[in-house]
Amino acid sequence: MSADAQAKPAATLDGTTRGLGLLLVGMAAFATWDQWAIWSTKDDYTFGYLVPFFSAYVLWDRWDELRALLTGGRADVAAPAGRVALVSAQVLAFLAVACFGLGAAARAVFGTGVGPTLAIAFGLAGAALTFGYLSVRGPQDAPATAVTRWRAVGLLVFPAGVWLISGPFLYLVDNQIKGALLTNVTEIVSGLLRASGHVIRVNGNTIVFPNGDAVGVAEACSGIRSLSACVFAGAFLGAVFLDGGFPGALLRRMALIALAGFTAILLNIGRNAFLTFHALEHGSRSLDRDLAGIEHGQPGFSALGSVHDLAGNVAMVGALALLVAFVPLLNRLGRTRLPSSEA
Repeated sequence: MSADAQAKPAATLDGTTRGLGLLLVGMAAFATWDQWAIWSTKDDYTFGYLVPFFSAYVLWDRWDELRALLTGGRADVAAPAGRVALVSAQVLAFLAVACFGLGAAARAVFGTGVGPTLAIAFGLAGAALTFGYLSVRGPQDAPATAVTRWRAVGLLVFPAGVWLISGPFLYLVDNQIKGALLTNVTEIVSGLLRASGHVIRVNGNTIVFPNGDAVGVAEACSGIRSLSACVFAGAFLGAVFLDGGFPGALLRRMALIALAGFTAILLNIGRNAFLTFHALEHGSRSLDRDLAGIEHGQPGFSALGSVHDLAGNVAMVGALALLVAFVPLLNRLGRTRLPSSEA
């Protein structure tokens, strides 16, 4: 057999890249241990259990393309990355690892908290992105181009950035807007009641009916649970199913995440409006019964659960169904349809 006929050995990752990859795996394992405290105690964040698996799945799905970039099997025709950019990436990589290390030390000493979780998650995300940028190789050991390096970073955005939703989202977004969402939902629902001719009184986040009965818009009804879950779902669907090159794919994914948040809030308002009107018609205690009015634990109680739980589940399923429907629409956005050839 001639030398030309022999198959070339597959390109392998160099030792430095493999070492950085193992370091990222260890950092992700530690981030999982840290955020587990949130996932196991906050009902709004039970989706966090899926984060390690979804992150790994997206990375596996993109591995062939990423591997080609890391081994010099693919390159773009462009100028090599400048020295300033490479030095900046190295500095950012060092700062990310240092941030993670400080957060991990604080977590081990002081336990779970805002500071450690933020430092660990941002350190992991920063390290993954900068390691990816620095690890790209050009063909035959030629300097990698800036375009090729940024292409690798783009492939790592979801596997790295999703860790910022499953933990830091609680401190950066959840705690900041939960009160405002609660107030706004109460005002909108009470406005709908007044517009339909009902005389009501609002006391804080409690809506008091004319007969003295009342229904409260609790924190669980603020919409933050569906918001955090829908943002996560939108990020995953965008990463896997939205296609196109830069910047089209990035803009579509950002649009899907924005639509996820808007859809969650809108359907939550509808959910609370339904529950309030149901309580006005059947009494506030009816929300803890099923649609037929049977108490929980009594014979014949519906498998769909109480009216309150059923409304929440329907809203969540509806939000996820809308997100799936948005995917093909966004994939068509901004693309010209080629004229069909005539016979």
